[in-house]
Amino acid sequence: MSGKSEDLSVEYKAWMDTTQGPVRAKLAKHIAALANHGGGYLIFGVDDKSRLPQGEPGPGLDRSMFSQDAISGIVKKYLDPRIQVRLEEASHDGVLYPVIVVPSHAGRPIIAVTDGPQENNRPVGVRQGEIYVRAAGPERAQIRSADDWNALLDRCLTHRADLLGNIVRQTIARPGRPSAIAIDALLEAVEATASDFSEQTGELAPRVAASDQKNIAQAGQNFSTLAYALVGDDGELIELGNVRGLNQRASIAMGEVAYIGWASFLPLNVPERAPQLRTGRLLGRDRSYLEGMRLAASAVIGGSLDYWRIYETGIAAISQSYPEDNGGLRSGIPRRIEVGFSLLRVHSLLAHARFMGQEIPGVQQIVVRMDWRGMAGRMLTWDEQRFVTPGQVADDRFIHTVTLPWARLRDTYFDAFTAVIMPMYNLFPEAGWGTPDRWFNRGVVEREFGKFKTGGVRLFDD
Repeated sequence: MSGKSEDLSVEYKAWMDTTQGPVRAKLAKHIAALANHGGGYLIFGVDDKSRLPQGEPGPGLDRSMFSQDAISGIVKKYLDPRIQVRLEEASHDGVLYPVIVVPSHAGRPIIAVTDGPQENNRPVGVRQGEIYVRAAGPERAQIRSADDWNALLDRCLTHRADLLGNIVRQTIARPGRPSAIAIDALLEAVEATASDFSEQTGELAPRVAASDQKNIAQAGQNFSTLAYALVGDDGELIELGNVRGLNQRASIAMGEVAYIGWASFLPLNVPERAPQLRTGRLLGRDRSYLEGMRLAASAVIGGSLDYWRIYETGIAAISQSYPEDNGGLRSGIPRRIEVGFSLLRVHSLLAHARFMGQEIPGVQQIVVRMDWRGMAGRMLTWDEQRFVTPGQVADDRFIHTVTLPWARLRDTYFDAFTAVIMPMYNLFPEAGWGTPDRWFNRGVVEREFGKFKTGGVRLFDD
């Protein structure tokens, strides 16, 4: 970037105090203009006249001023629709420069929804109701010319045509079976997530109090990895755009149906624990994924450890230790899987899949993969004292894959939920106490969910 001219898709900005009102309003104008140009990059720490990098921020300027939360706050205050910007970093001569990735507008242009702060009886930066575009220079100007309107509307109409086409295909399509490539990618993502989780427990164990070390080590062999893949009508995986934004919105919705003070795929906002975009190998190719908090960054070692990934190829996977093992696998207390915790685990995965799928036209099928480890000798129980059946599982690992039509998950949720969880319950020998289909019903699920006192766990209405 050093010494290069600024083109219409790139905006250079010197280090600045982004907490100041006038600065925030001016940045909102730059972001809106980039989005209405079709997307681009806002790079801090580069002189916007000489195009030369400035090195580290000066006194009084903290890197938190250029965080994703700081820039997203500007978008939230001044712009609509609220596009999901993403923070990346570029390294130059040992200095990391914040790069704000601004996506294109979609079916509507980005518009200012409030005035910037007043100076000399005029708003600074943005004015309510105005639409800004990039112009030669480059400048950020209110849209005026016919050519600017034509380019902007062309992108809007193209997006709407693509969206409508996806919706029509989703409505009338008769989907084929998920391709072998889609299934193989899902299985490999599950294995990669599980292996990483197990390695992290090994790294974490020596760092915790001596009383917790054995429990953490055991968690690396006793855990489940549940995952889903979003598949289109051609049987292939659906690429996700702006994974971070999709998961953020899904997480808000999860708070209403699968939240107990914690939730699956929860994005934390503390910088050292916030989700990070990373790259890993999947079927021999480099694939980007959004990674949840790594175990070593956890401030509290609670009753259950979890680690998750959401791949841009449309796969989400989460590894979780068993809260039933909290306090260790103690003598006299049976190794067990409790109904309530297992219901919550599967419900959380399916709820997340449903919220993600609702935002992605073209989803035709959901492929669910379950990998339960450390199962040998466990019985199914209601709690620590009462068992559902005294029979114990023989094998240490249970793996199962279920393919669901998207309409089944969307319209008949409990039926889809039953199809996913019943194979795991059938794993437990009945020992004369009856098969799961004799006791499993919606009322039992709602009763078990009611035991989570937060009130944030409930089934969807069919």
